[in-house]
Amino acid sequence: MEELKAVLERVEEKLIAAEKIYAAMQFQVWVVVMVFYYIIIGPLETIPWQLTAVYWTLAFVVFAYFTRMIWERLVKLHLSAGKKMESSSVFGFSIALSWVSGFIVGWIVMPKYLSGMFESPVALGIGYLIFISWAVFGMFLAFWHFGKSLEREMIPAFLIPALAIPLIPKVAKAAMVYAGFVVAFAFGLTVLSYIYSAFKTLG
Repeated sequence: MEELKAVLERVEEKLIAAEKIYAAMQFQVWVVVMVFYYIIIGPLETIPWQLTAVYWTLAFVVFAYFTRMIWERLVKLHLSAGKKMESSSVFGFSIALSWVSGFIVGWIVMPKYLSGMFESPVALGIGYLIFISWAVFGMFLAFWHFGKSLEREMIPAFLIPALAIPLIPKVAKAAMVYAGFVVAFAFGLTVLSYIYSAFKTLG
């Protein structure tokens, strides 16, 4: 009986570790998407808002595709271990809502509102950090409320960009580049935190 209990505990630990790695991969996919955006806008003297709108709309589609693909593999892993994963439609909707609302506030509302106070790169940089911090914080709350899981590893992903917002006006024309490095740093810490938690779970 003790041996069976030990085996079941070991299986549970592996499933938890897999969930942590799944979360880490989500954030890493977003880092790749973000860096590719910088590769595109790098040679441009000005960043057309139409380009930004089209790119991030397509980015959501790509992100959703990879997220679904990773999720399906995680479900299969749970099923192979005799476990069933249930995903609430309200939970999924709340995560989608956090990203869509963050996109509207960060990329549309705030740059327009700030355009009279700051130059375009500064307004876009502030909007970008608001977008990321708003969206990830919404995701954090969704996991906490619907998933009954306090994802501490996710905290750097929304806290660091939020804290960096007041610094954007100080970097002027390099605002978007600075904002990108802030997000890459924050997401990198989050990925490392999830991977560390996965290894810690496995002992």
